[in-house]
Amino acid sequence: MKLKMTAMLFVTSLVWSWALTPPVASAQTVDPWTAIQQLQADLKADRQAVVAGNLPLTDGEARAFWPVYKAYRGEVEIVVDRLAKLIVAYATNFETMDDTKADAFFTESVAIEREKLEVRERNVPKIRAVLQAQKAARFFQIENKLDAIVNMSLAQQIPLVPLKK
Repeated sequence: MKLKMTAMLFVTSLVWSWALTPPVASAQTVDPWTAIQQLQADLKADRQAVVAGNLPLTDGEARAFWPVYKAYRGEVEIVVDRLAKLIVAYATNFETMDDTKADAFFTESVAIEREKLEVRERNVPKIRAVLQAQKAARFFQIENKLDAIVNMSLAQQIPLVPLKK
């Protein structure tokens, strides 16, 4: 089971790294927002597969859990879309970054983190209503590990705010 999780996390990490690496010049250029949307669709399927592979559920638990999971992920994806838009805006404004833009990006980043935590807090009781404590805890551990991989990849790919002299 640990191998399954490690393999899926590695694949997810590679997908993020590939998607956030600047494209090589080609005849066809995909705009960043389209690329991010495609990546999000791919990761949605990968993420659910990782959860399914690492959270053993009885048939009854599965019938109760998956609709709650999908609703939860729907809420999270709204926040992830907001983050993706921020990343695209950051990339667009990177060369012309000034204090005003840097402050706006930082403020939005903190607001996004706060919203993501609020979504998780709202959904803990819903998950706990359909899963016993150990399985609910395991589910959120899986979520945290997947988020950590995504955040690590983003941190590696997104440059620090440039300092203008």
